[in-house]
Amino acid sequence: MTGLVGNISIPKYSGSTVTWEGEVAAASDGAGTFSEVELSPKRLTAYIDVSKQFLLQDSVSAEAMLKNDIVKAITNKLEATILGDAAGTNKVPAGMFNGASAATLTYAGTIDMESELDEANVSGEFTYIVSPKAKAALRKAAKGDNGFVMEDGEINGIKVLCTSAAKGVVLGNFSDYVIAQWGSIDLLIDTVTQAVNGKVRIVINAYFDAKPRCSEAFVAGVVE
Repeated sequence: MTGLVGNISIPKYSGSTVTWEGEVAAASDGAGTFSEVELSPKRLTAYIDVSKQFLLQDSVSAEAMLKNDIVKAITNKLEATILGDAAGTNKVPAGMFNGASAATLTYAGTIDMESELDEANVSGEFTYIVSPKAKAALRKAAKGDNGFVMEDGEINGIKVLCTSAAKGVVLGNFSDYVIAQWGSIDLLIDTVTQAVNGKVRIVINAYFDAKPRCSEAFVAGVVE
């Protein structure tokens, strides 16, 4: 979600219920409960001091390199935070592995993860995200007499993505995960602060938050 202004709340409804009753018996209250998933801007920031001579020598490619590097740094930090195990604060989003127990890297373990989502009535397309260590273990884990748990980029027919940012194995419907951005990446070009050193200071600010819309849509296990 991009171009946001102010804090936002995404409504969540537990779902209505119905009951069987007699022909003239009173109906029961079937209303579910409403709650909200609140997202608020959290600041990613840094500054870079760049030689003015370097910029003068090759300003076009130097500018492109710096912009690409800044975008990559922001992307990597977001990924590491979202797929991390840190608790959320008013400055940092919570990681998907926060509070997760140890993963069971076996065929039975993956079936249990999928079953947990099924029991929570999670629908949609599931995806696994795994760490390199978890990927290696799952590729070695036997699936009975029928090969290995992870083969051809899939586990039990479910797509697997691998990144070193992940703290283990997480399975879920990632369309239920929200990454919110306020404004665009802000670059302030400061030609004064480091002028005596022949440098230009670039100050970067970006504002994001990230949360599952439905916590039941994800199940994670940590791999040490």
